[in-house]
Amino acid sequence: MVHDGFRVFGRNKPARYLPDSARSSHRQLSDLRSVPMKRSRCGFTLVELVVAGALAAIVGATIMFTLQKQERFYGSAAEVMRLRSQLRDASDVLVADIRGAAVSRYGLALMTDTALELFTTLGSSVVCTSPTGRTLFLPPSTLASGTVLTSFLALPDTGDLALLYSIPGGNPDSAQWIEARISGFGTRPLTSSCPSTTAFTSALDAAAGKIGYALTLPANPPAGLRSGAPVRFIRRARYSLYRSSDGDWYLGYRRCSPVGPSICSTIQPVSGPYLPYTKAGGAAAGISFHYFDSSGVELFDVALSTRIARIDVVLRGETARAVSLVGDARQRYRDSSVVSVSPRNRMR
Repeated sequence: MVHDGFRVFGRNKPARYLPDSARSSHRQLSDLRSVPMKRSRCGFTLVELVVAGALAAIVGATIMFTLQKQERFYGSAAEVMRLRSQLRDASDVLVADIRGAAVSRYGLALMTDTALELFTTLGSSVVCTSPTGRTLFLPPSTLASGTVLTSFLALPDTGDLALLYSIPGGNPDSAQWIEARISGFGTRPLTSSCPSTTAFTSALDAAAGKIGYALTLPANPPAGLRSGAPVRFIRRARYSLYRSSDGDWYLGYRRCSPVGPSICSTIQPVSGPYLPYTKAGGAAAGISFHYFDSSGVELFDVALSTRIARIDVVLRGETARAVSLVGDARQRYRDSSVVSVSPRNRMR
């Protein structure tokens, strides 16, 4: 018998033929055994993890460095602004008091390189009615109309002086300022101090609860003092550079006795700290004063203080800690302020 296909030999078996369909299946199984299997890939390799970690570390370090740099910059800027604020505070206080000082009348009781003692203006007002005794009455600080006739930096007391503008005999050429020590100062209702009949106040002021002031003098004022006369209040004070108990140097303030020898109260800090004192107000002194007359000649003698036309104030300070603003080396930042002040009440 004849068959189509191949003959198949087996052990102890006669050869036989495979049909075409069986031969095709056998070839497909053989091909499948020779095809390699592909495995699926998951995760990262070790090299990829190392590179990613290094990049993350670099980015994190850069961010931290930038934040620290910004923190140092803003901290340094705050220190510099604090220093400049201290210089500005002292400058504002000294300028206001020196400008209002009664230099032409009293001069300076003390004028050194780091201290000065002056009679500074504390406030002003007008007399409501012609006085009939030792007490003068003054209008309220602010009227209902908005007019300001009385103004105080601080309320006067028995340690201050009053300057009263008197015109003896009504002759303007004989007008003068009369000095009087204050025996008492307080508030009074308008009805008993400065009523509307004086024309300095109105019924609206009384309705608003405004209060006037009563100034008591040691003796009756001169006859030339009339209604509407200006009154100025003067306080004797001393400013100086001093060393506090914490070891730093500050601008200090003292109230002093209005008349006689200079007897001052306990010193109080105004602003600071500043650079320390150096001998004879050297270039590095925290605060220094220089006094000049109208010709620009520097004055050193207190006997010539009534001739003072200008006072130069120099303030110097440094930050409390080292700073760095533009990436330079960290060090204490120093700054200074120079102000020239001309007293209004000076000889001309």
